[in-house]
Amino acid sequence: MQVSSLPPARRHFGHYSGRSRSFVMSLLTLLIPLGLMPTQRAQAQQDPFGSEAKPAATPDTPPSMTIGQDPIEQQLRRKLSEQTSIHVDEVPLSEFLHLLSEKTNTPMVLDTRAIEEIGLSPQQHIHVSLQNVSLRTVLKISLRPLDLTYMIKDELIQITTPECAENNLVTKVYALADSLKGKTPKVIRAVTSTITPDTWEVLGGPSTIVAIESVLVVSTTEKTHEQIGDLLEKIETAMQTGKTSS
Repeated sequence: MQVSSLPPARRHFGHYSGRSRSFVMSLLTLLIPLGLMPTQRAQAQQDPFGSEAKPAATPDTPPSMTIGQDPIEQQLRRKLSEQTSIHVDEVPLSEFLHLLSEKTNTPMVLDTRAIEEIGLSPQQHIHVSLQNVSLRTVLKISLRPLDLTYMIKDELIQITTPECAENNLVTKVYALADSLKGKTPKVIRAVTSTITPDTWEVLGGPSTIVAIESVLVVSTTEKTHEQIGDLLEKIETAMQTGKTSS
């Protein structure tokens, strides 16, 4: 995606005429973006001015990551991780969500039909005072007393009931880090035994997790996906720490 900068060679310019330098630099500038001279290869080999360029540093073990996500959904998840502060005292739920949406520049909507089915109203009062916490934390703490939750759906953050969220499963694909390759069955057991165990298919729940070599295909709720991401990160950190200390 990114084109690496050209190998350092300024100190060798004295050996070449201005016209030669210009020609070589122009040639490299054309070849690298066209893929005719791969950047890593160009950096690893000797540069045209006689100095040995060091290969670009790349991480030994890329972290596990989700792939194929919708760009808008990715942006909403980043918004959930951004810090904010809010203080409201006995404000109606609908007004609270409007204030929070404007403050964080994040589209939110209240699933009125779902909350009315459990006897709640958009006029239900919210009292919360939080300083420098993530938007995710604000939603969790403010919605918990009402037994409500949130999910990402239709390019919005929707406030709804846990039952409704459980019926709207999200499928994500996780590419495991190198340190976890070959350990896929153990990773699956760690996920299904520690994160909402009763929601997985093996125990009669709606959530599923399937491995294709070092890739996990997971269908579950948004909240469970958040916990899976955190767990994978912790496992990778522990694996790396173990390798470093050994």
